[in-house]
Amino acid sequence: MKTSSELRALARQQLKPRLWWVILFVWIVAAVPSATSVAAVGFIILGPLLVGQSYYLIDIIENNAKGDRLEFLFEGFKKSFLNSFLASLLSSIFIFLWSLLFIIPGIIKAFAYSMVPYIIAEEPEIDAIAAITKSRELMNGNKLRLFSLYLSFIGWFILCIFTFGIGFIFLLPYVQMSIANFYLDIRGKKVVVAQIVE
Repeated sequence: MKTSSELRALARQQLKPRLWWVILFVWIVAAVPSATSVAAVGFIILGPLLVGQSYYLIDIIENNAKGDRLEFLFEGFKKSFLNSFLASLLSSIFIFLWSLLFIIPGIIKAFAYSMVPYIIAEEPEIDAIAAITKSRELMNGNKLRLFSLYLSFIGWFILCIFTFGIGFIFLLPYVQMSIANFYLDIRGKKVVVAQIVE
């Protein structure tokens, strides 16, 4: 398992040749839901957009893609819209209900369900509950590692504040790329089942 510093180093290396493409992509995903005039619409499209972003980042990491394929924004809508939306909705409901007990259980569940978009990106046919369950299982023993990864960006976060927020333009892609590397690290090598040709 890679450390936070190793995951960040990988992210920096992957971002260098395609930084502006990744900046454009992740900020579209971040901005579009909040820019919609109807809050419900923003919530509905958030899940599919996060799946598209996950697909996009995985493609860069695993295939050394250029990062210029902005059509991946629509990947979650084309292949798994219903599952993406339902998984996002159910995750939010579960996190909210756990948060009613106390804020800490809600945070723990947020980490537990955090890999759902990546799972759906790789398995578009998986249903929402199965994706949530798989994320929870995948994050068993890894929630503290993800928390540590987020915490390792605290210095960058403070620096961004001193740049009047301009630094966040670069920080968000850096964080998202690091999390994508985290997912692939805990997922392990993907098993490809070869088809037997008769």
